[in-house]
Amino acid sequence: MKKNLVIFWALLLFRFGLIAQIIQMPSPNSTSVMNGEYNVANNVWGATTAQTLEVDLNSTYYKVILSKHNNTGGSVAAYPFIWKGSHWGGTPTTNSPMPKMLTQIGTAPFTWSIDTTGVSGTWDAAFECWLDDVPISSTYVGELMIWLNYGGGAGPAGGKVATVNIGGYTWDVYFYLMSSWNYITYKIATPVDSISLDLKDFLRDALNRGYLKTSWYLANMEAGFEIWRDGQGLTCKSYSANITSGNSLDVNYPPAPFELVYPYDKKVLKLWAIPFSWNESFDPNSDELEYIFHLYGPNIDTTKAQFDTTITQLDTTSFLFDGSKCLRNNTFYYWDVKVTDGIDTSSSITVKSFRTPSTTGVEDIKQNPMHFSLSQNYPNPFNPQTMISYSLPQISNVTLKVYDLMGREVATLLSNEKKAAGNYEISFHGSYLSSGIYFYKLQTEYFIKTMKMALIK
Repeated sequence: MKKNLVIFWALLLFRFGLIAQIIQMPSPNSTSVMNGEYNVANNVWGATTAQTLEVDLNSTYYKVILSKHNNTGGSVAAYPFIWKGSHWGGTPTTNSPMPKMLTQIGTAPFTWSIDTTGVSGTWDAAFECWLDDVPISSTYVGELMIWLNYGGGAGPAGGKVATVNIGGYTWDVYFYLMSSWNYITYKIATPVDSISLDLKDFLRDALNRGYLKTSWYLANMEAGFEIWRDGQGLTCKSYSANITSGNSLDVNYPPAPFELVYPYDKKVLKLWAIPFSWNESFDPNSDELEYIFHLYGPNIDTTKAQFDTTITQLDTTSFLFDGSKCLRNNTFYYWDVKVTDGIDTSSSITVKSFRTPSTTGVEDIKQNPMHFSLSQNYPNPFNPQTMISYSLPQISNVTLKVYDLMGREVATLLSNEKKAAGNYEISFHGSYLSSGIYFYKLQTEYFIKTMKMALIK
């Protein structure tokens, strides 16, 4: 009788997940845990080396018990993780509150406890969520990561843009424009192995920076380990994530700051016709945007200008300005651009200067270069717009093309066009291309030259 009671209580505890049910899971593989509330994936996508997880089907525990990874470059070897919600278009986990539009989120608490004791190699412990412009999709438009620990010199993609305090911790913020989505990382300044946070606070910060849109959906909430090298022993002791409904994120956010493109800073102009251009801003609320151009400096003759050094209600990111009518020759001037959604206004990231030609407009046109030349594009690296300059000492038929690393043509800027002798600048916009190295080639009847440039999104 006593033995039967022990068996009965053991089966009851097992049925309700109070007894561990440990399995070993080689890669690539996944399994549901906690009666389908979460899924655990043994994900190896940047290597072919072995990785095995120990997983408890009745809790959120998993551990990397075998890792043979040795990636020394930039590519991550693996990301074993646990998630709630929909992952890359899959069916959402049981009773998941996701997908959820950002404006319908009240709170999004999550807790995560890990063990990194004695772990070697290069790795990070990263909470992650994916965002999309439709409820469920196999592609995404946003990725937000929260690093609570890291080792071996691991660092996020992109560049550091800020340092913030969220949830009582200090975070370095990184941003990177992937080929088709915005990538935002919050890297904790002092690593920890246990944390309890509200994802809503990070979403709000990213919205304020113009990296997300309020109309996007939160697809899932994940917690895992990005591993480049080794990482054996990394352990998720426990994890929980949830969402409550509300409208805490349903407010107006300012348009994102943006880069000025041309004239680049301290550019010495050769022509009085100035093609001002800047990158497009990004509005989190999807509002229509207007740009405000401002030109200032010494002795601008506003009686001859068609404006008082400020142009408002611009709906494009470029315009051609005739500086010969109101600017002095051989003089430095400054310019910036603001953007407004009608409620909030943001500024270009920098103010830039340029120096006007040393002669009048008529004289400048007559000063022809002595040699053929193709200059380095500016800015370089660029994202997504850059300027390419070239000079012709005589009338020429000009072809200017852009190629990728494989030698495939990706853009034709000029195709056997007859050009008079002079100095020229042309804009190249690489928004439709992925990050990487590209080559631009200038060819005339008398001259051929190729230059390299880098597109970093």
